[in-house]
Amino acid sequence: MKRRIYFASNRDVRHASSKSGDVFGDRFNADGPQCFRVGHADVTLKGGDPTDDDGWSVGRTKLYPETLSDASPAKKKLGSATLFEDLRAQLKQEDVDVIVYLHGFANSFESSVIRAAALQDLYGGGAQKAIVVMFSWPSNGRVQPAWHYFSDREDAEASGLAMGRALARLAEFLAEMRTADRDAILAARREGAVPNPDDLVQCTRRLHLVAHSMGNWALRHAIRKFVELSGGRAPRIFDNVFLMAADEDHDALSRPEKLAPLAQLASRVHVYHAANDVALTISDKTKGLPDRLGADGPTNLDLLDERIVAIDCGGISKTALTHGRHQYYRLRPEVIEDVRATLAGATQDGRPGRVTVREGRSWRLTEAPRLT
Repeated sequence: MKRRIYFASNRDVRHASSKSGDVFGDRFNADGPQCFRVGHADVTLKGGDPTDDDGWSVGRTKLYPETLSDASPAKKKLGSATLFEDLRAQLKQEDVDVIVYLHGFANSFESSVIRAAALQDLYGGGAQKAIVVMFSWPSNGRVQPAWHYFSDREDAEASGLAMGRALARLAEFLAEMRTADRDAILAARREGAVPNPDDLVQCTRRLHLVAHSMGNWALRHAIRKFVELSGGRAPRIFDNVFLMAADEDHDALSRPEKLAPLAQLASRVHVYHAANDVALTISDKTKGLPDRLGADGPTNLDLLDERIVAIDCGGISKTALTHGRHQYYRLRPEVIEDVRATLAGATQDGRPGRVTVREGRSWRLTEAPRLT
């Protein structure tokens, strides 16, 4: 079955309108890292397992062009306007949430699209349906030699400007859509008409964010731009933010210049971490970086806003050896089910598969029973 993934990207376009559509490279947009384009990619799951990268096939990728307006030839219609029109049509069809996905280190455009499609199946396939909108920054898709890590880190930081701008546009679009829905319902009530039940559902749309690995470092810089565009405020736009195996400083959530504004931007921030994450241990020990947020979690929950919670995945982080216990966010059923439960509105305490470390603030995921 084909999935359509909407995206924004500040990557360079290597081949425009090739046989497979627009092809993206691993460098910045020719106009600079602050500039992004939007479009969609069609992705097909050939097998039955969405966690298997090889089971996905990326089809045609299409950028939405900027076009001249018929009503006002001097004005351009931005590609984001076309994306929002398509997204609006899809959101009108069913009650779905929107998940913004920020990928991590060593992802090509193609692999990031595959991961976004997989998350749409995995996270959005529970009781609360969701679609994924991805921002793909120019990670080069290579792990070795080690200098690629620092190159990606610099590119992730520089991408924060484009990410913040894209996020501001998406948040504005969803806010306008909710307002329009409410206005239509109120108008129908004033006229004595009974609103369509489907219209009543539209007001429940929520926005979530999932950042994996180095995507959290990019998120730090995106937040700074977003707050600037919001007039220095940090408006509540996310229902849930999931920081997965964050390649970020362990004190990031307590520092205003880092990720602390998330406590105002989100109803709840979920930090999934694993002390045995090999990829983050290498990042910590060999690259001269402070302890990682995705390894031991926040430094001290007592000093953080109560909206911030921690989920220890150390006991269930093991996947394939080459994944370095860093990919549990998309490969371990325990994490997938835990995220689904949160999206469905389940209470944080007392869930199956969770052991309470500190009531209301932190838990440890346990291994799911294996079928025999």
